[in-house]
Amino acid sequence: MSLLDPRFWGGALLALGLAFGLGYGTGDLHRLQIERSHALQAKVVAAQTEVRQATVTAQVSDRTAQAQARIQTVFRDRIVYRDREVPHEIVVHDDAACRIPGRFVGMWNSANRAGLPSAAGLLDETASGVVLSDVEAQHEREAEAFHSNAQQLKDLQDWVIQQQEAAKPQ
Repeated sequence: MSLLDPRFWGGALLALGLAFGLGYGTGDLHRLQIERSHALQAKVVAAQTEVRQATVTAQVSDRTAQAQARIQTVFRDRIVYRDREVPHEIVVHDDAACRIPGRFVGMWNSANRAGLPSAAGLLDETASGVVLSDVEAQHEREAEAFHSNAQQLKDLQDWVIQQQEAAKPQ
């Protein structure tokens, strides 16, 4: 077989094409294997991050539940303590004797709605149907709601910070 023989050049081109195809295919398989490895590593990291974030969420939820129980207990204890401290008959007598002026009720309601009271309501000196125990009970409810909201905000801020720390790769 001589170098001018077309079968020689056809065989050489065929061998060269097969070698190129085999090399390309092997490289492609290697690339796919590396991509799968990276994807698997990313899934493992994501799963670890989810576990850390779930742990943080559970811890914050537990602390929130404990804080809510403490807040409710504090306000429940205040009411119980106050009832033990002052005889009920005197509270009822003083409560009925003291009527709250209409301007106070108007200002209280405006403040609770985050608005400004009307000018006519500020001049109202007549007694309203509201008594001291109503004002006190409303104040206790609002104080409990305030403390509950403040604790929820603190817990939310803590949760966000811990979620960010848990999401950082380790």
